[in-house]
Amino acid sequence: MPTFWHPLPACLAPCAGRAAALALSAALALSAPALAQDPLPLTDVRSGQRGYGLSVFTGTEPEKFEVEVLGVLRNSMPDSSYILARLTGRNLEQTGVIAGMSGSPVYIDGRLAGAVSAAWPFSREAIALVTPIGEMQSLSALPPGLPVQPMAAAGGAEPLLEALLAGKAPLDLLERRLSELQPRAASGAAVGLQWSAAGFGGEALDLMRRTLGGVAPAGQAAPGAGAEALVPGSAVAGVLVDGDLRLAVTGTVTERRGDEVLAFGHPFLGVGPVSLPMAPAEVLTVLSSQFSSFKISSFGEPVGAFDQDRQPGMRGRIGTRAPMVPMVVEIDGRRFNTRFAPLPQVAPVLVALTALGCLQTAGHTAGAQGFDLDATFRLAGHEGLRLRQSFDGDQAAVESAVYLLAAVGFLAQNRLEEVAFEGVEARFTRSERPRTAALVGAHADRTLVRPGDQVGVNLDLVAYRGEPFRRAVTVEIPADIPTGRYSLFVGDGSTIDAARFQIEPAVPETFAQALELLGSLHSRRDLVVLGVYGGRGLSVAGRVMPRLPGSIRSLWGAAASGSALPLRLAVAQQDSEALNVPIEGGVRIDLEVRRREPVAAEDGAATEGEAAPPAATPPSPPAAAGEKSAPPPPPAGDGPEKRAE
Repeated sequence: MPTFWHPLPACLAPCAGRAAALALSAALALSAPALAQDPLPLTDVRSGQRGYGLSVFTGTEPEKFEVEVLGVLRNSMPDSSYILARLTGRNLEQTGVIAGMSGSPVYIDGRLAGAVSAAWPFSREAIALVTPIGEMQSLSALPPGLPVQPMAAAGGAEPLLEALLAGKAPLDLLERRLSELQPRAASGAAVGLQWSAAGFGGEALDLMRRTLGGVAPAGQAAPGAGAEALVPGSAVAGVLVDGDLRLAVTGTVTERRGDEVLAFGHPFLGVGPVSLPMAPAEVLTVLSSQFSSFKISSFGEPVGAFDQDRQPGMRGRIGTRAPMVPMVVEIDGRRFNTRFAPLPQVAPVLVALTALGCLQTAGHTAGAQGFDLDATFRLAGHEGLRLRQSFDGDQAAVESAVYLLAAVGFLAQNRLEEVAFEGVEARFTRSERPRTAALVGAHADRTLVRPGDQVGVNLDLVAYRGEPFRRAVTVEIPADIPTGRYSLFVGDGSTIDAARFQIEPAVPETFAQALELLGSLHSRRDLVVLGVYGGRGLSVAGRVMPRLPGSIRSLWGAAASGSALPLRLAVAQQDSEALNVPIEGGVRIDLEVRRREPVAAEDGAATEGEAAPPAATPPSPPAAAGEKSAPPPPPAGDGPEKRAE
């Protein structure tokens, strides 16, 4: 059962007239620093004590609710305790603890005791965990300006790179990454952050609701709210996405001392140093729910930044600026301008959700359709990375969003170099129906060739829900190719890229190598021809060195270099051309190369007139989803046609 953190917007008892409410709010703001100077130690908290809390239930003015201490849960986690309390008043008897109240300050005997931080879904009473103020104030001792450290993806960033090389990431990747953002409280309590979203379509919202427990609608707060609005009990937001689409985590201010703000009473990600825009929020209403009531709120422009995210809560500073990365999404010419917080832990999810939300807003994400994606990632200190890919079918929109997640995830969380994003652009071209044609076979006009020859290759394809058709391509055999078997891999860009990396595996050892590798990827709209022959080489330090003399290979072997990987095949050529529709599938055509005149043998290679030594058998192209792998090839010369099964 999903659990929820309940950020509590502070509310004061209703006053007769607007003037009285303003006066009371001002009094609270003035008295908050005094209360903060005399906190109530946890050792002085006893069962049966009564006090009050502050939170916003509507508008921006904090209001009072009543608090009764039920006891203290000591050492719920090592060196961490909670006050267990019953909350009443402000209709909490009916709503229970409200998501969005996290951080609501609790006062006992006129002294700040802690912040409401968590509760239990489906509870018949408003029973809450209160984080002791002493633990929250420990955040004040942390120095400002600590660097934000990237958080490794679950399983590392390498699976994300593999997904990009394959041209398709797992469909459930976005859902799994979203679920990692839901923290848990002690004692089985619900730590469900109050997420507030605006502009996102149904697919993105459904994903967030399933994984994060609940997402409330949000809007743009009325202009004018500034730093003075952040007082104990007021609503506050950590802004994740801003612009045409908006996403934030909302909670409540616990304490303010000068420019320092303590809030939430629980972590967001719990990763320590962060840089997240902090903005005042306005509560429109509270929506009662049997599972977990929540606030519908709007948030304004940032007035500071959160810089610490730890178990006791979050610390922010007024006047500090947290940078955001501009992101442009274009769909058939319609442009969306957004910004996202470049936290390495959440940036991949934010980019994917933003893209999915824009796709929903500009059209639809359900039903069979097609998308061509052209994405550019601008990185500080590096040339921009451009990735192109096509997606077709019932899940085309989600697949394209997940592909963006894999790209940003690898860049942000790679182990090679810390990356600073300067901008992301994602341009989509939509087709109302799938377009991918299946490549079912190919044959060459001859199998015996000489270096420099031009060979005609006929491809057999079947259109989506259409008729078979044929496409002819011409392949020029390299002039320096040795005598012997020469195999052509022909197919869509993703399939042939996968074959290329199988033949010449090279794990990047520098970030520049990783960018070069990613920049070499092809789209399913590319028809790619790969020429491969038997040639011993090495893959060393992220670089491929084919056709090495035996003496060089021996030296590497004697050095016992762990970074050297022996290769039995070499890529001689790679040609590509853009198609008007995506294709899927790959075939292999085996040729026999003979030269017109003898050439010097290399590592025992035969000259003309001699029998060629047995060549390494090239692998078959990876089978498309749902297809069988191609059988091992017959010896060269058995026939020109190799058909995919």
